[in-house]
Amino acid sequence: MTTTGSIQNIPYADAHERRVGDLFLPPRPRPDAPPVLLIHGGSWNSMSKEALDPVARLFVAAGRAVFNVNYRLLDHAPWPACRDDCVDAARFVLAGGLAAHGLPAPPKLLVCGASAGGHLAMLTGLALGARACAGIVSLAGPSRVERRDDSPASAISGEDFLQKFFGHSAPPSPEEFMAASPSALVASDAPPLVCIHSRNDRLVPPAHSEEAVTAWRACSVDARLDYFDGPAEFYAFWTPGDLQPRVLVPPVAALLRRTVAPWP
Repeated sequence: MTTTGSIQNIPYADAHERRVGDLFLPPRPRPDAPPVLLIHGGSWNSMSKEALDPVARLFVAAGRAVFNVNYRLLDHAPWPACRDDCVDAARFVLAGGLAAHGLPAPPKLLVCGASAGGHLAMLTGLALGARACAGIVSLAGPSRVERRDDSPASAISGEDFLQKFFGHSAPPSPEEFMAASPSALVASDAPPLVCIHSRNDRLVPPAHSEEAVTAWRACSVDARLDYFDGPAEFYAFWTPGDLQPRVLVPPVAALLRRTVAPWP
């Protein structure tokens, strides 16, 4: 089914209704431009791919194909199901799984996500490595799921969340935290990273993006953090009060256009 310029609900794996994505194809594609795997947020347990349709359309206007995906939420399966689904979606595209819909197998992908999706984008890019991932774009993605003292409003600050996230009542082990924390997993073969973050974000404070960029640079991998002055305390990606339909605030739209341009 095609609506709003996309081919919707293409399965990228079997066994669950959430393992699907929407393919957006640009009218004038850039043959040298890696397509984008787009990952929604929602505290790993809410929302859906449609929330990032405005971002998909922005990338399409820049000549990029976009595969905007759902993944299993925590109520369906605990960590690492959400990460595994995103990696499966990426490998599906890289293997030519969308060729029948007009997108041949590309040599590389860009991976982009917002909030929890930014966290999953970083982990997906790290799983693929620089040979298959041209770059990662994280919009306010948490750099780790451990509690931070500078995240008082964050859902990831409570024991109830950690029990749901990891799927057990015992305190998570250091190894479990490490496996779920992009900033702990970076290596020299990581793709380059761009983080976009509101200076005013209290839900996922900029310290998360700062930590990620520092970790990437410590491994001699290109990384950049672009700040903007958001109009609200939580994310501030969207025009205030404008959630349906969502409209990106101009600074974020401009940063996304600037970010996607250098990656051929």
